[in-house]
Amino acid sequence: MLQKMTLDECMLDDLAGEPVHLTPEGPVRGWLRRLAPAGWDRDVVLGSKSAARMAARMTALAAVLRQPGIQWLCGVDALFAAENKIVQYQAARSLGLRTPTTVISGDPAALAAELGEPFVIKPLGPGNFTGANGREEVIYTQTVTAAQLAGVNLLDAPFLAQELLTAKAHLRIVTVTDRAWTAELGADGLPLDWRQASRAHHSFAASDRWPAVEHDAIRLAQHLATGISCQDWIVDDFGAAFIDLNPGGQWLFLPGVLTSQVADHLASWLRSA
Repeated sequence: MLQKMTLDECMLDDLAGEPVHLTPEGPVRGWLRRLAPAGWDRDVVLGSKSAARMAARMTALAAVLRQPGIQWLCGVDALFAAENKIVQYQAARSLGLRTPTTVISGDPAALAAELGEPFVIKPLGPGNFTGANGREEVIYTQTVTAAQLAGVNLLDAPFLAQELLTAKAHLRIVTVTDRAWTAELGADGLPLDWRQASRAHHSFAASDRWPAVEHDAIRLAQHLATGISCQDWIVDDFGAAFIDLNPGGQWLFLPGVLTSQVADHLASWLRSA
């Protein structure tokens, strides 16, 4: 909780109620796992008094996040930029990494002509939302044809369309600064989006078979200035292809032998200010 901010210092209380004093002369390190809890802006109407209050709080938060005395593992500006899938793919391509052909278009026939059929669609924005019944809904990656999209306004809520890659294995690569750890999941018997299979969430195995891909994952994270990332790669008959990067992604579901090393390295970085 913010207590006081001037042009020279910032005073706030942490979650335990302990005072934190930030100045340019006393640098500290921090990790932005999430900017706000889920549902923080629920039922706030644009242009309302509540929206004005929220905007004022967000402006104060933005100033706190940019205090010169804080070194973030992933700064707020890098965090926002890296969550944009188009920015991710452009960065990967600039580094010479393999990516699926990706298009945003309102013309299903043009998508089919460029990507072949079936092709893949996935959310460009959030991949989940709260439905009218209060249930959390997930938008999974799926394959479609141009005929299935006939009459759909593809630009009302723009989706990414990509060529279909036939996965032999899925890789979840976690990077922290200059280190990387890989967990591997065989694709046999799994849907296109492995998250739809409950068993897949507990079937990843730590793997040391992909040092070149880990090297590329570190390069990509450093290019995007994300001190931490969780990346998804697909391995098919032609090798590994980059699919997604999340600067605040999930890794605790991976094998304990891997997550303990990630946590230790993360804690070591935070302590070394």
